[in-house]
Amino acid sequence: MRLKSFHGATLSEAMRLVREALGDNAIIVATRDDDNGGVRVTAAIDEAPARGPDLSSAAQAHQQGSSALETIADALTRHQVVPTIAEKLMATATQFASDDPLLALGAAFDTHLKFDNLPEDKPVMLVGPPGVGKTLCTAKYATKATLAKHMPTVISTDLERAGGMEQLAAFTRLLKLNMVEIEDCHALRDIIGIQKGGPVYIDTAGCNPFDAFDKQRMRDFIAAVGDATLVLPAGLDAADAVEVAQEFRALGASRLLVTRLDTVKRLGSLLRLAYDSHMPLAAYSASYKVTDAVLPLNAIALARLVLKIPGAAMEEKDAPKSAYGGVA
Repeated sequence: MRLKSFHGATLSEAMRLVREALGDNAIIVATRDDDNGGVRVTAAIDEAPARGPDLSSAAQAHQQGSSALETIADALTRHQVVPTIAEKLMATATQFASDDPLLALGAAFDTHLKFDNLPEDKPVMLVGPPGVGKTLCTAKYATKATLAKHMPTVISTDLERAGGMEQLAAFTRLLKLNMVEIEDCHALRDIIGIQKGGPVYIDTAGCNPFDAFDKQRMRDFIAAVGDATLVLPAGLDAADAVEVAQEFRALGASRLLVTRLDTVKRLGSLLRLAYDSHMPLAAYSASYKVTDAVLPLNAIALARLVLKIPGAAMEEKDAPKSAYGGVA
């Protein structure tokens, strides 16, 4: 058996290189994010002596490919994915048909959806409507960084909501961190300007994206940082979620962090949100526990969740490591 690794900017490109070099009978051994960017796929092929075609083996491979596609089709139906998106995903998965539905569906997601990482060179600012999980995710990130011995700076602009500041302050006290309270965008810009090293996490007040005053205030805060991540819970009405995402994107939000994946059974609305809003998926939270990290949401991680592979919600082996020792 011969092993060879292939690097591509995307999973789809790496899989294409595998098929071109080793043919359709190549066995995918592993796939991971490459340290230098992109995706690396390790594949194997049996270098048995050349002989006439083995019709039984060909039939078996075809049957395995069909079984993988049936698994994907059943999953998309179970998650109530709208037909237009399901058809595109199935058409792409068919091109990468193998006996592994995870890789085939991952390639389909990589083709039709966008994915991104949270910034490492800027503060991580979480924005969104009220009650979507911004404060908890801020605490999760701060906990992860603290456990990795990278003392973070935690900032809150949530001064108006009853109990909002107290909730985050309780987390920071447990971590023995100081929390900075910010009242306006000018103070936020100033405090970021004097930070030297270490991650910065910013929790913001809930914003109604259809209210003019809230929108302007949020636009100013995002401009002070230069980047923001929109937090939305899974299970929202898809059309409403798309409209909310589009409003926040116009305010400067760059990517999506999805929460409450532990409380939903169907991800069809999430797939439609990602597809119709054109906002990259970056991370997800699947636990109310502050010690359970927010995990990156790449194509393979999303495929695991959709296929309901055991342990997918807490899977970290595909997670690229951030500069601060935690999950990116």
